[in-house]
Amino acid sequence: MKPSIELPEYPQEVEDWWWKQTVQQWPDLSEEKILNLIRKEIVLQSDRFNKTRSFDPQAYGSRELSILTYGNFFFPRTWKAMTLALSEAYSFREWNKPNKAPIRILDIGSGSGASGLSALFLLRKFNIENSISLDSWDYSGKSLSIQKNIHRGCFDLWNDTQIKTQRLDLRNELPPQKKQRFDLILLGYSMNEILQNSDLNERVDWMKQILGMLSTSGSILIVEPAEKEVCNNLHETTAFLSSKEKDVFIHAPYFNGAPCPFFSVRTHYYSHEVRKISSSALIEKINNPLRLETREVKFGMTMVSKLPTRSFPQNSSQCRLVSPVRKKKGTISFIGIALDGNEYMYEIQRRSIAQDEAKILSKLERGDILEIKKGEQGKDPKRIRINQFQDISWPFAPRWKRE
Repeated sequence: MKPSIELPEYPQEVEDWWWKQTVQQWPDLSEEKILNLIRKEIVLQSDRFNKTRSFDPQAYGSRELSILTYGNFFFPRTWKAMTLALSEAYSFREWNKPNKAPIRILDIGSGSGASGLSALFLLRKFNIENSISLDSWDYSGKSLSIQKNIHRGCFDLWNDTQIKTQRLDLRNELPPQKKQRFDLILLGYSMNEILQNSDLNERVDWMKQILGMLSTSGSILIVEPAEKEVCNNLHETTAFLSSKEKDVFIHAPYFNGAPCPFFSVRTHYYSHEVRKISSSALIEKINNPLRLETREVKFGMTMVSKLPTRSFPQNSSQCRLVSPVRKKKGTISFIGIALDGNEYMYEIQRRSIAQDEAKILSKLERGDILEIKKGEQGKDPKRIRINQFQDISWPFAPRWKRE
């Protein structure tokens, strides 16, 4: 299938930078011993992210091994998740950069900079020529220092950009609002950590402070781990926020400002992306004995702005995939959330499509946005029959550019 937009792969220069720092940290160790150190730390970090949910700064953002392990193994995944989210904001959700003024980006809970630096890189790959300033906030001084070193060491990837870092414990209080407003505010896998154990009202109040830092035409992009409770908290927060604040609009993941339909009902699904990614030789070498998933990135996302959302007709002619594509004996089907905010089952008879067309449909990814030109409702109004392959197109289906 031809993608709606081609995305640049994770830069080799950044991967090389991280590995060089790692080798320099332990110059007397063999490569295999360094890899084994990293593997043990990956297991600890995976448990920290997914099981214990422990984000103690002393254990998480201050140890060299922890930071370097994250940089070599997890940093590229965070980078790619934010690349996917920003590509949607730019190519489908009508985020507009300033005409000639500098683009101002704020990365909250930035860590070593995967989200912010990926944004600098992607905007340059989109041939955006404005100068760009990136403000990064995090509690780990070491991570912020590394972020500045990556920016300096790989500057050819993001020419005419500057980065300013500030060490803050964002769990306690955000800094006082200044006159400066940001065109993009990024939270890459950080909101769930910052607001861990917070209730809905606390999350909404915190988001109101973030909105106070946003320019009139700016957008907030939030990417979170693909865990049901985390994603539901995210969408519950934005739904409540948009219902209480007259000038706050939800632009993604769905349409016409509609909130996520899943967080308040029991369902097999919840709002998150499942995207194919490539895996470098280094990551495969690290991962070989661990056998972790390295060929997919899963994440929840949303986009909030002070500007009204893009207007679509209130029908089922477009949808966002929220399920895997299923191939049964007689049909290919998937579940999508349509323009009207409702969930539909879309299906096409396999006998009506060619083998190569079936192969294309099987490669659709959770998160793709499809347009259905001629969908027919039967006795069940929530079931849409598609007559032929030519009735399906994909206005947003990003894929990684093959070099």
